[in-house]
Amino acid sequence: MICLAGDGWGAIAAFKSLKSVFEKVEVVTSDRKLLDSMDEYDMLVSEIQAVESQIIVCAGYKSIVNRKTLDSKTLINIHYSLLPKYRGLHSTVWAILNNEEYLGLTIHLMNEFIDDGPIIYQYKIENDGCSTATHYMQIFNDWISNNLGEILKKYIDSKLAPSMQNISEATWVGKRSYEDCKIDFNKTHLYIKNLFRALNPPYPLPFFRINSKKKCFSVGSIDYLERNIDTHIGRVLNVDAKGIYVSTPEGYVILSDIKDEKGIVIDYSFFKIGTFLD
Repeated sequence: MICLAGDGWGAIAAFKSLKSVFEKVEVVTSDRKLLDSMDEYDMLVSEIQAVESQIIVCAGYKSIVNRKTLDSKTLINIHYSLLPKYRGLHSTVWAILNNEEYLGLTIHLMNEFIDDGPIIYQYKIENDGCSTATHYMQIFNDWISNNLGEILKKYIDSKLAPSMQNISEATWVGKRSYEDCKIDFNKTHLYIKNLFRALNPPYPLPFFRINSKKKCFSVGSIDYLERNIDTHIGRVLNVDAKGIYVSTPEGYVILSDIKDEKGIVIDYSFFKIGTFLD
């Protein structure tokens, strides 16, 4: 018997793979889709401290695990980054924003520190520079769904030896807020391009405001014009059928598919030339 603790699409993928290897799975979750996936052999447990299994797999589990549980059980975490880099939350988004050459996930033992424990297995793929965070998350979920159970079986059978992380290479990132989705027109075009790759459903879309007013406008599409010109940054300097042209240090970005907070499409003529966006 083994336990899965967590919520969300990663937990659902992990559960599917565990069921392919382990007949009975204890589950700590509030995720309705995960609950619906359970069968008569599985057991819903109210909290991680009440789990009977010696091995607990965490996938999208956000609660802090106390020291007593860490000392008495073997806890294994699935983290969607190539540890020791990008310890913390929203790691795939941060990795895309930082234009990492490779993206991936890590299966590792848990200790009292954030994403710090020895690595059991890593899966990595090349960052193609154009695919979205949602695309990569689906790739990772599919990989977990097809491989996690067998990897854990090899670990249990002592066929996989965990390796310590290199702390000298570690980086830490934090939970992103809605304000982190605001377009910074002072950034490079590469950074803004990566922002649009990182922010797509189910994440909020990139947005801007007009002259620091509270109302937000989301942007569904963006294009780029490379121009070597010194002018005001973040200002609407042209409007045509393609969208609104906003100045950047490298030229202009053309924003299109613009909607207000209610999801209503806004005509480009609404945005007046000379207006500053922020």
